[in-house]
Amino acid sequence: MRNPLTSILSSKYGIIVLLGLTVFFAFIFVPEFGTINNLTNIAIQSAPLAILAIGQTVVIIAGLIDLSVGMLLGLIVVIAADIMQGQSSMTVVAILAALGLGGGVGMINGLLNNLLRIHPLILTFGMLSILQGLIFVYTDRSVGQTSPEFSWMANGTVLGVPFAIILLIFVAVLVSFLLHRTRLGAHIFAVGGGEEQARRAGILTGRVKVWAFIFSGLSAGVAGMLVAGRLGTGYPNAGVGYELDAIVAVVLGGTSLAGGRGSILGTIAAVFVLGVASNILNLMEISSFVQIFVKGLIVVIAILLNQPKRIVAS
Repeated sequence: MRNPLTSILSSKYGIIVLLGLTVFFAFIFVPEFGTINNLTNIAIQSAPLAILAIGQTVVIIAGLIDLSVGMLLGLIVVIAADIMQGQSSMTVVAILAALGLGGGVGMINGLLNNLLRIHPLILTFGMLSILQGLIFVYTDRSVGQTSPEFSWMANGTVLGVPFAIILLIFVAVLVSFLLHRTRLGAHIFAVGGGEEQARRAGILTGRVKVWAFIFSGLSAGVAGMLVAGRLGTGYPNAGVGYELDAIVAVVLGGTSLAGGRGSILGTIAAVFVLGVASNILNLMEISSFVQIFVKGLIVVIAILLNQPKRIVAS
C-alpha cells in the first residue's frame, strides 16, 4: 500500500504540493524567510528563470530542446544595456531589440532544425557557442547602463507586488492559452507526442517546430530584459547556466523530455521550489558546495516522485 504523501507528491500536482511544503517548513524553521523584503527578493530573482523556463517548456513539449537560451539571454543583456546607456529615451528601442533578437534567433534555430535535420540538442549547442562568441567579440567587459525604466521593470512593485511577477503571470497566462486553447498549441502537443503521426494527420510539423523555437527565443528576450534591469549594466556572463536551470525546472515541473506532455504551472512551481530552497540555504549560511548537493538532491527526489510509472516500467 502506497504512502498517501507519496501518492500526492507523485501526482501531476506533486510539484505544487512540494512547493507548499517547502514554504511551510521555511516559515517555521527559518524566521528571516517570512519577511516582506525576503519574499520580494525571491520573487524578483526567480521571475527571469521562470519566464525563460516557460519558453523551454513549449520547446520540450514539441519534442525539441533549446540549449542556446542562456547565451541568447546574455547577448540580449549586453546589447540592451549598450543601446540604452542609461537614457530613458532608448528604453523602447532596447525592448524592441531584445524581443527582435530573441525571436530572430529562435526562428533561425527552427529553420536550421528543419533544413539540416540534426538533433536539436546538437544544433542549439552549436548556437550556444556562436552566441557566446558574439558576446565576447562585442565586449569582454561590462558595457552600457540600463535606463531607470528597465531597472524598475526588474525591481519595482505595483501595489506591493513585484512588476516582474506581474509580467511572469502575464506570460504564463498567454502561453497557457496558446497551448490549450489554440490550434497551434494542439499541434505543438501532437508533434511532441509523435511527429510522424502528426505529419500523417496533415500537421505542418516543420512550421510548428519553428514556432516553438520562436516562443523560446521570445522568452529569452523578456527574461533578458529583467536580468539587465536587475544588473544595471551589460555583463557578458549574465546568461551563463540559465539554459540548464531552465531545463531542470521544466523536467522537475513534470514535463516529459520525450515531448507531448507538459505543464506551465508545474514549471513555474519548480522554479520557485529551487528559488526558495536556495534562499533558505543562504539564510542558514550553508556552504555553497553543500547548497549544490542539496539542490541536486531535491531535483532527483522530485523527478523520481513525479515519474513513478517510468520507474516501475524499467
